[in-house]
Amino acid sequence: MPGANIIKKNITLLANLNCDHVLQLEAPLEAGHRLYYRDGGRRLGGGAANTGTGLCWAGHRVALATRVGRDDTGDWLLQQAAGLGFNLDYVERVDGATGELLVLVDSRGERTILRQARTPALPANLPKGPVDCLYVNTEGAEVAAYMEAMKSHSLVVSQYPQGGRWARPCRVMIASAADMGEVDDPWQQAKELAGNGLEWLVLTHGERGAEAISAGRRICVPAPVVQVVDATGAGDAFAGGLVHALVTGASMADALAEAGQWAACTLASASSIPSVRLQRYLAGELNSPTDTVKLVADEVRGDDHS
Repeated sequence: MPGANIIKKNITLLANLNCDHVLQLEAPLEAGHRLYYRDGGRRLGGGAANTGTGLCWAGHRVALATRVGRDDTGDWLLQQAAGLGFNLDYVERVDGATGELLVLVDSRGERTILRQARTPALPANLPKGPVDCLYVNTEGAEVAAYMEAMKSHSLVVSQYPQGGRWARPCRVMIASAADMGEVDDPWQQAKELAGNGLEWLVLTHGERGAEAISAGRRICVPAPVVQVVDATGAGDAFAGGLVHALVTGASMADALAEAGQWAACTLASASSIPSVRLQRYLAGELNSPTDTVKLVADEVRGDDHS
């Protein structure tokens, strides 16, 4: 896929655009310990930026549907997003402070995120027409009706809702095994939230790779070997790579492998947004963001979804 002549697709991301304030910790975070930190300053973050940046670099037309405050931080977020090439026509400015997320990154690259509580709300102006892909990574129940309407004419891809609390009508659902928890049948759990139109559940397992599950099929790929610098945004980058591969006609096996490469690029970077290494990979200048050999998907067919 790198270096190929990619046809531009229209992709809408319904996800948060955040201002991340990064604190680099000297050691792993443990209750009761006193730790030194280095202030890493603020950076663009959130599911919108972390997922969409690579999609912009891949040449797609990417629109953000989100809400930010009418304050200096909101101005800064939109300036940064515009510089990356995002379409901001569906961004709603709202009264009040945008706020920052505190991102604590420990010596292993693992992160803990602290944020203020907020009430989920959809932007008032959402695109209604067909797009090549609508990607949803937001909280709350009210988005389900919009997803159902969009699903009639667009590929809808959704992140697993926090705690499995809300319906998410979609064709492809992405979940981390940790977030999904101990369930007897992940496929059936996903179908309860997504409806009968669900075609694939993509389940990520961190350093053990990812798998795609459907009715009677299971496709597994290993994760690229990478030295973790900062795990923030790796799941979002994985979603971006998956969307990119699917809208450009890749099989699910190839899409999983491509998504793993995008995630590896973010893991190896001191940023939640994929580094310029991903740009070089997409331009065909590198065989892999991690200089590993090309992964080959291992497909196992069967009815067991455990």
